[in-house]
Amino acid sequence: MIRLPRLTTFRARLTLRWTLAVGVLLGVANLAVYGGARLYLDRWLDRHVRTVAATEAASSTDGLGDVHLHEAPFAQLEGGAFTEKFVQIFDRDGRLVLQSTALDGQAPVVPPDVVQQAFEGRAPVVSVSVQGRPGRAAVLTALRDGRPYAVAVGLFADDIEQGLAFLAWMLGAVWLAGLAATAAIGYVLASRALAPVAQITERAAWIAQGNFAARLDQPRVQDEVGRMTVLLNSMLDRLQAAVEANRRFASDASHELRGPLTAMAGELDVALRFPRSADSYEETLRHVRGRLGALTKLAEDLILLVRAQEGTREVTLREVALAPLIDEAFHRLDASARARGVTLRHEGLDGIQVYADPSLFARVIDNVLANAVHYNRENGWVQVTARVEEPTAGTWAPPIVHILVQDTGTGIQPDQYERIFERFFRLDQSRARHTGGSGLGLAICREVLTLHGGTIQVAASTPAGTTVEICIPGQGAEVADEVSDRPAPAQSPVAT
Repeated sequence: MIRLPRLTTFRARLTLRWTLAVGVLLGVANLAVYGGARLYLDRWLDRHVRTVAATEAASSTDGLGDVHLHEAPFAQLEGGAFTEKFVQIFDRDGRLVLQSTALDGQAPVVPPDVVQQAFEGRAPVVSVSVQGRPGRAAVLTALRDGRPYAVAVGLFADDIEQGLAFLAWMLGAVWLAGLAATAAIGYVLASRALAPVAQITERAAWIAQGNFAARLDQPRVQDEVGRMTVLLNSMLDRLQAAVEANRRFASDASHELRGPLTAMAGELDVALRFPRSADSYEETLRHVRGRLGALTKLAEDLILLVRAQEGTREVTLREVALAPLIDEAFHRLDASARARGVTLRHEGLDGIQVYADPSLFARVIDNVLANAVHYNRENGWVQVTARVEEPTAGTWAPPIVHILVQDTGTGIQPDQYERIFERFFRLDQSRARHTGGSGLGLAICREVLTLHGGTIQVAASTPAGTTVEICIPGQGAEVADEVSDRPAPAQSPVAT
């Protein structure tokens, strides 16, 4: 026994809508069948009425004497089915002069105006009622001794009405049975069709409880549900990676913040334990101030990284000359480079411009160059070069500026090419602590360049040095001379 579904479920609503749709279509089809059957039978009856009327009009005026009727021996036909006829004859004045025995005492069954139409040369066929029985009658004219008569001949339509009534009941029963079968089949089909969705819902509810490593079962058929399953698994992979990255970020950030805070608290506790000289207090405050500066820098990096990842950092693109930008970065790193004997140089940058937010892109250049200096050899060098890649002919893409930052460091292992862009990752922990790095610089570079439609990657690395490649939309020297007043390509700023 099939239980009636609750309308609160999608399966129940789907079944109901399917049943209603099929019910309407089946009802329209039944009405069309009934209407067609009635039209056909009405026309069939009218043809027979005209045939019988023509025969009766001819026979009622044949032979000698006045008009007369030929009564059929109906009593002999009681053992078989037959259609009774009835006849009424009217004179030119519309008076009833003769009628069938079965109509004795019956008033005229056809209206006077129909009789008049027959005398006018027409042969009307009308619906009549004889003692409550439906029928159809045709009125024709005939001449007897020069006198015109109107002969109304009809057939009872009881059999047709009964047949149509039976057909209506049968069609109604078929409609009800069809609705019941449609509802049952629709419920079964909907249940089977929605079974994968129910499984996905159950698994998703389990995953929502914190089981982020779980995945949906692989689909057997690549239909709409199968493609949705694949996409959901892909989305779950990305969500799990984001959750794990956020967990690592929270853990690393707390660790990075805990170290300086603990050190500052220890220095202050030592300073407050015993009375000291003013110079000793000043030295302690300077140490604390230095650590506060590092914490402030770390907090700023974290805020910038989060805003860049969430797309909430406002970006206003402008044409920025590359050579002056590199010179300014060299100036800011001059003291660090001199301390380690690292030479800073660039070539091939004249006339090249990039489409970027000046302050954000300067931060990218500073971070990349700072890493090149800090992880370099003593008395090494850092060189910045650039080239412009023109777009394919017929495309609307802007030219791409490739900026190469080469150093003479000890190199990076291939399996760490992507890891260096992770948050808080350091190749050399001791050197990073010594130089004050937080491990966020290259992660910030990648997120900022993503906002600009650019990329950053390790192009090459050997024990003799590393090359980092930055790609960002821009233009070359020749184009810059021709369109120096043209604004940068339109990009919707991301509102803060």
